[in-house]
Amino acid sequence: MFKGSRLFLLLLAASIVSSADAKIYKWVDEQGNTHFSDKPPKNKNIKATEQSLDNMNVTNMPRPVKTNPLTDSECQKAVDNFNNSYQNHRKKIEQQLENKSINDVQFADKLTELEQLKKQITLENCGKADPKLNTLLHCMAKNPNTQVCS
Repeated sequence: MFKGSRLFLLLLAASIVSSADAKIYKWVDEQGNTHFSDKPPKNKNIKATEQSLDNMNVTNMPRPVKTNPLTDSECQKAVDNFNNSYQNHRKKIEQQLENKSINDVQFADKLTELEQLKKQITLENCGKADPKLNTLLHCMAKNPNTQVCS
């Protein structure tokens, strides 16, 4: 019985020591971006502050899904599907404003985002889309109602 409790105390002490050694640094770079890392910044002119690990949740960041480039016919389908459902996207945003589930600023932001997306979803951009847009285009090529893709 004594051996088991001694082993438990040894494991408990080891876990406390290993978590005590963990450090998280926070700093703001020259462009104003805030960074968190287990290593301080390489640039010694940037002041990093050590952060308390109490109440800090660390998660893995999702990675974009790697997708193959779309074929010409898939590109055409994605562009057509988006253009055909564009008004539905817009109406959905307007309904959110009417239902007061978003405010005026959020409404303007969502409309701007939709307009930017409309400029990106073209046949010319389809072949050179970044991974995030490429994934979205794949979804739009398969779904006539492109609202399910956002």
